Amino acid sequence: MDMQSIKTFLMLAEVKRLGDCAKQLHLTKSAISTRIKQLEAELDQQLFERGAQGMKLTVQGQRFYRHALSLQRCWENAKREIRLTEQPGGLLRIGAHPALADDLLLDWAAGLRTLDSTQSLHLMADYSTALIQQVSSGILDIALILVAETAPGLLVERLFNDHLQMVSTDTDRLALVNPERYIYLDWGWGYNAAHGERLAQLQSAPVTSGLASLGTHWLQRQGGTAYLPARWVQEALAEGSLRLVKDAPRFERPVYATYSTVHPFPGRIALAMRALRQVIEKAYQHIPGT
Repeated sequence: MDMQSIKTFLMLAEVKRLGDCAKQLHLTKSAISTRIKQLEAELDQQLFERGAQGMKLTVQGQRFYRHALSLQRCWENAKREIRLTEQPGGLLRIGAHPALADDLLLDWAAGLRTLDSTQSLHLMADYSTALIQQVSSGILDIALILVAETAPGLLVERLFNDHLQMVSTDTDRLALVNPERYIYLDWGWGYNAAHGERLAQLQSAPVTSGLASLGTHWLQRQGGTAYLPARWVQEALAEGSLRLVKDAPRFERPVYATYSTVHPFPGRIALAMRALRQVIEKAYQHIPGT
């Protein structure tokens, strides 16, 4: 199976006519037909059938379509990475949990580029378990995670404690927090257990989210109360658009970095960790009590 056949399959599935496909790929209709027949022979399945609207995917073709997209995406990524490894700084692939991606991951990438403008970067956001697997398999070089799990050949380094504060558009007193206007954000198992023990009256919130970064957007649009990282809310607290619920309990959530202990370019890892520590220090240097 060659990638030209995959490219041809995807194009024909999109434009549906041999002539249009040939024009897009600068080939003859005969060449298009040959590629599709070769692909069908390799898969031992019919991928297209002729219809009133042109070439239509069969059921087997529809099932193969998502795999073809994935194959093409992997191929393009592979070509890009190989090209980038020829650059002076090479390619570094860094990832972060979604709750750490909006600010820390972006600032981390910018800091890395400041330290070494030749460094090419690929950024990803995913949940901790998936990130650990990707670092373990070599898809990622370093990841910011919220659990201390590891895998053979990986180092897990505790970086800092993320401080979670209750903030509100409505009140600065816990007793006046309206449970009906509380959004429960899932910050992980340790937080969930502590929240349930100390704030049982808010455990049955009418709105919950497994993607905690939605909390800021919810408060901006709908108002209410939620737990958010201190590093996210300083500007809003200073402006007065959010209020700190001062007598509410505060929670801490450890943040870790994980990377290979035998990385082929340890200098890149060292540079990345240096940039990351600078970003973390800056994020928390003006936050009281951290």
